[in-house]
Amino acid sequence: MWSTRLVTHVVSSVTEVDEKDPLVQAIRQADAVFANSTFVAQTVRQRFSLDAGTIYNGIDSRLFFPDRQCGGKSRLRVLYAGSLERHKRPDIVIREAARFPEVTFCLAGRGSCETACHKLVAQCGCQNVVFLGHLSQAGLGDEMRRADIFLFPSLDEGHPQVLGQAAACGLPVIAMNSYRPDYVIHSETGFLLESDQEIASKLQLLLSNSALRGAMAAAAIRHSRKFDWDRITEQWMAVFMQVTGRRVN
Repeated sequence: MWSTRLVTHVVSSVTEVDEKDPLVQAIRQADAVFANSTFVAQTVRQRFSLDAGTIYNGIDSRLFFPDRQCGGKSRLRVLYAGSLERHKRPDIVIREAARFPEVTFCLAGRGSCETACHKLVAQCGCQNVVFLGHLSQAGLGDEMRRADIFLFPSLDEGHPQVLGQAAACGLPVIAMNSYRPDYVIHSETGFLLESDQEIASKLQLLLSNSALRGAMAAAAIRHSRKFDWDRITEQWMAVFMQVTGRRVN
């Protein structure tokens, strides 16, 4: 007779426990619970008083890898990738573009704020903003290799995979610390900020300091290997074998 085992993977912070919520039910009924970041796992442990482990969302190294070509660029490029929604705060990227007209700022993604973003570009008089639209994963990897810095001002996230993808492509990341992303090591592979006031100063620091960009890029590439899919799938295999009571050959 077949028996069923349930493994639940939580990908966003659990702020409230509503017993009618399917996620809450999946956590309650699970034989094992894992989260996609240490911070998300911490919220699960706090809300449910159970042992939740961490298994990250993996990074596909076939698509996200460093630029292997040498040679300088005539203009630095700052990249944002994510939906153009209010809570992602793409307007901050555009306002930073207005401060650095000599730098190209690229926004990849679509969303309900797209028209508003175009209007803001016009209002700011920016000639250095490029809207890339929706990109495939391969296309996103290409754009990341063309960029020099990844700017992600969103405050409300689970554990955005795009930060790990940027790291794998050798991009120093500027992001917010509100969701404690493990894809970024503060002051080593990028900056995790506590306030909006820090965005401009850290961006200016990275834009003006090529040695720092290079050091953070190398550290980001090394750190990203922790999230390679081959390693992640091995972790999942071990979990499934343990839950089902089978041995790993």
